[in-house]
Amino acid sequence: MNIVFAYHNGDADLAMESAKAITAMGINMRHKAYVCTRTGTKDSNAITQELKKSFPEVDQLVAQDGFDGWPLGPNQMFSDVACAMHSTKVPFYFWEPDCVPMKEGWVDDLDAEYHRKVGIMGHLYEGGMASNGKNIYKMIVGSAVYPPNFLEFCPSAQSLSTYNLAYKNAGTIPEPWDVRCRWNFMAIGRDTPLIRAYWKSVNYHWKDGRIVFYAEDPEAQAVQGVTCPDRVISSEAVVIHGCKDGSLHKMAQEGFPIPQSVLNEIQGETVCKNVEQIDTSDDICRKKPNKSTQKAKKKRVISEAERERRRQSMLAILARKRERKAQAAV
Repeated sequence: MNIVFAYHNGDADLAMESAKAITAMGINMRHKAYVCTRTGTKDSNAITQELKKSFPEVDQLVAQDGFDGWPLGPNQMFSDVACAMHSTKVPFYFWEPDCVPMKEGWVDDLDAEYHRKVGIMGHLYEGGMASNGKNIYKMIVGSAVYPPNFLEFCPSAQSLSTYNLAYKNAGTIPEPWDVRCRWNFMAIGRDTPLIRAYWKSVNYHWKDGRIVFYAEDPEAQAVQGVTCPDRVISSEAVVIHGCKDGSLHKMAQEGFPIPQSVLNEIQGETVCKNVEQIDTSDDICRKKPNKSTQKAKKKRVISEAERERRRQSMLAILARKRERKAQAAV
């Protein structure tokens, strides 16, 4: 599989963080990367060198100049990438700077899933109406995996460059490529749990043993209310798309360390479950808690009422033991 790392000047800093996150996930020996930028884009050589730490081969693609702003710039870049990838005969992932790999071997996992059923593969939004009245289209989010020859089956993608040029000359704003091409994409595409897109998401952090996030602004909050209302990342995903502040990128670079406060919460829950099991067991006197449980117990505050309940439960267990012992003696 080819990973096509596309970005522009405005995303250069986030692109570098994404490249570093890829490095942190280890080497991808069977795959190749491309860096796609316009001429003179900031940090293209530095990002290329960073990607060479995890891919055996990294080439550069030059996108056409003259298409500025959103979505003209991304539209043209995607069109240029699609044409360049057609001759490679290898599936490609159109990678954006707000994408973050979540585990070692993520490209291998995507490649295996792609070949299970060849076609466009990404996060399929089911669509709906946001609380602010914004219409959320049913569509496959554009940062996805594509067959090298997908243009042959997508007329709307074939004409994307002409479509883009017409809007540029008219001085008006076209639709983003994944919105314009959504019906063609869905006809040959499918949803995969390995890729999840959380639009304009920020402040990724651990909570209750899971990674959660927030919305960048009120509009993003309204959209997320339809596309990801619980704001908890999927444990199945090997790539998360949409982080705009670099918080998830940093977590990936550090290996997703779980803060001690979260570990304490998890350990506390485990101790609570162990206590409930002890209360109903006749073998309490012979059971020795392990060191991690002992450590967690010291951190847990127990009320006087709970302490008395446990004492009474222990007395009842001992009384039953004495009764059975006396009956055995007779």
